[in-house]
Amino acid sequence: MAIVQCEDGYLTFNIPVDTKNPDLSLPTVSEYINILNEPELANSLINRHGLVTTTDVHGIFVETAPTKFSVILGPEFNPLIYRGQNNDYPFMPSSQRYELADGDERIRHAIDWIKKNEFLKLMLNTPYCTRTQKFKVLNYNYEVDTEAFAKQYNYVSDCLDVTRNMMVAYFFAYTYYNQEKNQLLPIEDFSTYNPTLYVANLKEIYSTVPDAIKKIGMQPTVRAKVQQTMSINVAENKDLVKDLCKKIELPKNPVVARNIFNQFDGGRLIFPADYASRCAVQIRGHRTIQEEFVEKYCDETGTDKAWLRSEIKKIGFELINQPWDIPEQARYMINREIDEYIIPYLNANFIYRGVKRTA
Repeated sequence: MAIVQCEDGYLTFNIPVDTKNPDLSLPTVSEYINILNEPELANSLINRHGLVTTTDVHGIFVETAPTKFSVILGPEFNPLIYRGQNNDYPFMPSSQRYELADGDERIRHAIDWIKKNEFLKLMLNTPYCTRTQKFKVLNYNYEVDTEAFAKQYNYVSDCLDVTRNMMVAYFFAYTYYNQEKNQLLPIEDFSTYNPTLYVANLKEIYSTVPDAIKKIGMQPTVRAKVQQTMSINVAENKDLVKDLCKKIELPKNPVVARNIFNQFDGGRLIFPADYASRCAVQIRGHRTIQEEFVEKYCDETGTDKAWLRSEIKKIGFELINQPWDIPEQARYMINREIDEYIIPYLNANFIYRGVKRTA
């Protein structure tokens, strides 16, 4: 039982050091990759080293830095990851989908960048991060990957989302975003859509593009839990990463699309109403821009500050100095998500394998 109560009265997740084996460490990402099966044996419960797992394992804890751990989702020895797209688009991260020589595109890029950082600053000061970063496995504290966190809530990112659940990938392959209704809907007209599933081998990606999956762990939200989502960095070598994915063209069948849509209750089961999603929508839609991040954006990109302030005001945004905050009721709701979903999920479904290293 790894659920314990802290001095402040909150629950936390803590797997203490094994007193009989105090020198045990968590496996690194590289060591974890080494225990994965080959794709043809993906679902085997025994790997080539003779290690045995069970069918109820949803993931494993790994070392991402000397004092940090993260969670790699999926059956312990299964190397497969999935991505669903409603067309065979390039593997282009949202951070590279701008024509920065165009003035309007530069402003759009600036606003998207600023909104992302407003969201992350808020999240880092909520229990999503302040509590979960205190979770411990052996002597490691939980690491939140802010880039993956931002991507999970549709902010500009160097990452692409992948999942360990093939049916989740199917959902994204068979839906499209309807601008008028502001929601995902099942594809009915296949003249403009070509549902595509991409299947990749973590071992092959890691051996070819190790920087792509340095940090691919689950983020501390209910959305990450239900989507079994991870992120891979494709800011560089995006074409090489795509080449390592097997492309499968799915049937162009509206009945299939509707059935998959219904299986996830029209998306409600895949986009739960966690509080992070409310914050993401509110910040993205609010017609204010924080001065703090205008300064940072201009410093990082060499953009003229007076020009950007003027252009932002022209399109109806108000420049403010007040950071985002959430009321106590919202903190209560986030704490409930952590207590009722995140901590029990980690406790019931995830394991660690201790590693002994010799000098």
